[in-house]
Amino acid sequence: MVSASIQRNNIILGNSFLKFLIGFSILDCVFQISLGGFVRVTGSGLGCPDWPLCYGEIIPPMNYHTLIEWGHRTSGALLGLLILLINLIVWTQNRNNKFLAFTSLASLLLVIVVGGIGGAVVLTELEPSLRTLHLFLAQMIIFCLGLSYVSVNTVNFSFKNQLILDKYSLMAGIIAFSVLITLLSGSYAVWKGAGTVCSSWPFCTASSIIPQSFLGWVHMFHRIASSLTGIIGLYFLFIILKKNFSTTVSILAIFSLLMILSQIILGALNPWTKFDVWIRVAHLGASSLLWGSVAILFSVISFKMFRST
Repeated sequence: MVSASIQRNNIILGNSFLKFLIGFSILDCVFQISLGGFVRVTGSGLGCPDWPLCYGEIIPPMNYHTLIEWGHRTSGALLGLLILLINLIVWTQNRNNKFLAFTSLASLLLVIVVGGIGGAVVLTELEPSLRTLHLFLAQMIIFCLGLSYVSVNTVNFSFKNQLILDKYSLMAGIIAFSVLITLLSGSYAVWKGAGTVCSSWPFCTASSIIPQSFLGWVHMFHRIASSLTGIIGLYFLFIILKKNFSTTVSILAIFSLLMILSQIILGALNPWTKFDVWIRVAHLGASSLLWGSVAILFSVISFKMFRST
């Protein structure tokens, strides 16, 4: 009995239009999250005070903050259309691939929910808890799209016969969870006004190891979480690479390693550049790429067919 099969070509380097569309959507989602970070650090969140229109119009009068927020919304609408197109292709041509159909539909439902929460964020004048949920679900879209990408060539997928829970999948899961917590803690720190309270690195200030305020502790919690995630991530990824899994697993692990190192550098550059806008945006964008790579790594390494392909 065949529980799952996969084409012999490498699943990351496939050339089908559907895989291209999904891959482009992943990049667009990362861009959309980064653009959301640009909205945040430039204080443009209320550049459009209403929702879903902007000043009651589809194309509003343009000023600096309005243009940034309107661009963020327009990019989100484009992402929604791309994911809708993916679902149309999957349900008309690949509906027998139940795992692909499920992850594609999950992406579509998530993008609808994220759009709705984005409206609620505006209408509640940027409530921090809603913004954290908004970012969390946006990261889940990357995760679901990644699962769709690696499952395009699978047929008759069976969780029962394919799922592997061992120390390697546990390591990858711990890395993914740690990265997500670190990412959300950093964003929450910014939204609480703690993003720039620590003017030095690696400690909060040059004259004090211990933060002197509540906001300082909020900021330092993110740095401590980042440090632990970096140590855990580098160690576990090194162990995974030594195991000589498939090319797919190796590519994801190496990319994740590079993203962890880039995050360490970007995190240090934030206070060193006095929190330059572009460094802060790059920090969030790279964190989304890191999350996407480790989340997909966890999924890939947890399924038998991907470990040897």
